[in-house]
Amino acid sequence: MFFSNERNNAIMVAFIKKASGVVIGDEKLNIRLIRSLEIIKSINRRPDEWSEKCTFNIKWIGEQFISWLEEFNADTPEYINDIYTCAYRFLCEFDFFIGKDRELGFDFLALKNAIQKDARLLDDEVCSNIIYASYQMPANLIKDFLNNEGLTEISDFDRRVTEAKGLKDKWDEELKSKEDEVVQLKDKLEEYKIGFNFVGLYNGFDKLFLNKVKEKRLSFYSLLALGFAIIIPLAAQFYISLLDSKQSFLATGDLLKLVPLLSIELILLYYFRIVLQNLKSIKTQILQIELRKTLCQFIQSYADYSSSIKKQDSIALEKFENLIFSGILSDSDKLPSTFDGIDQLTALIKSAKSS
Repeated sequence: MFFSNERNNAIMVAFIKKASGVVIGDEKLNIRLIRSLEIIKSINRRPDEWSEKCTFNIKWIGEQFISWLEEFNADTPEYINDIYTCAYRFLCEFDFFIGKDRELGFDFLALKNAIQKDARLLDDEVCSNIIYASYQMPANLIKDFLNNEGLTEISDFDRRVTEAKGLKDKWDEELKSKEDEVVQLKDKLEEYKIGFNFVGLYNGFDKLFLNKVKEKRLSFYSLLALGFAIIIPLAAQFYISLLDSKQSFLATGDLLKLVPLLSIELILLYYFRIVLQNLKSIKTQILQIELRKTLCQFIQSYADYSSSIKKQDSIALEKFENLIFSGILSDSDKLPSTFDGIDQLTALIKSAKSS
C-alpha cells in the first residue's frame, strides 16, 4: 500500500512532528497548515484504507505529495499551499469512495465544508485547485473507474455470458434435433431388427420348403417307377401267353400262369400305396410351409396392430403362434383314400385262403 509503505509512512510521521510545532505569522497559511495536518494525521492512522480509497490521486500526485512533505519548509508558502490542495484532493476522493451507507466523520465534513467556503478568499491558483477537487475531479474519478481494466473485464464478462447463453441455446436446439434423429434411427433399427428376425424365419421355412419339393419330386418319380413295375410284368405275361397259345384270347391255363405274379403285384401295390401316402404327406407339409411363409410376410404389421388389442385380449396372438410354431403335420385326415377298394380286395383274398 502507498501510505503504509515504510518510507512514505516515515516521511508523514516526520512532517507531523515538524509541522505540529510550527506557528506561522500569516493567519491564512497557518489555518491551511492546521487543516492539512488533520488530514495527514488521519492518513497516518489508517494508511491502508486511505491507500485503497485514493488510488486516483496516488497515481497522479502521490509521489509529488510525499516529496513536498519531505521537503516541507514553514518559511516557504508554496509548500504549505501545495500540501494543502493535495491533502484536500485526497480527502475528496476518500469521501467519494468511502462506501455504501458510510460518511465522513463530523469533523472531516466540517473541515471539507470550511475549505470549500474559503476557496473564494484564497489565491487564484489555490482556489482553482480546490474548485477542481470539489467539482471536476469527481467526474474524472467516475471516468477513471468506468475505464478501469477490471470493470472493462466485468463488462466483457457480461457480454461473454450473453454470448455463452446464446451458444448454449443453439447447442440445446442442435442436441434436441440430434436426439430426435437418434430416436428416429432407433425406431428404424428396431423395425429392421424385427424385419431381419422374420426374414430369418422366412428363410428357414424356405429352405425346408425346397427340401420338401425335392422329396416330393423323388416320391413322384418313385411312384411312377412303381406304377410301371406293376403294369409291365402283367403286360409282358399277357403278351407271352398270347404268343404261346397263338390265339386272340387267353385260355384258362394261361390265366393260371398269371397266378404266381399276383404275389409280386400285391407287394408292388403295397409299396405303391406307401409311396403315394408319402407323396400326399409331402404335399400337405408343403401346403403348411407355404402358409407359414405367407404369414411371415405380414406378421410384423399384424403384431403392431395386435399390440393395441392385446390390452383387451391377452391371447390375441395365441392362434397365430400356435400355427406358426406348431409341428408340420405329415398327413391329412381329410384327403380321400385311393386304395379303400384294394383294402376290401385284400380282405376278400384272406378269407378265401382261410376257407
